[in-house]
Amino acid sequence: MKDTDPDAHIRVFKKIIRGIGETMEADIINLFGFSLQDNISEWGKNFVQDHINCTFEELEQGFCKCFQNVKNEEEVYM
Repeated sequence: MKDTDPDAHIRVFKKIIRGIGETMEADIINLFGFSLQDNISEWGKNFVQDHINCTFEELEQGFCKCFQNVKNEEEVYM
């Protein structure tokens, strides 16, 4: 998680989605999962499995909430 900025990841992802013209919610959620790496990818899979009918907005909020907290805790202890 070091050097990871969840807000920046979301901004870049949204620009890419707009650039390719993707509008289907389910496809956007699946593509977001492919944009995640390592343990964060596992978090994404678990979130979607636990929230089967979630929107991308809900996924985005969960992602930022979870990983912003991790980032802030790392900064406090470093």
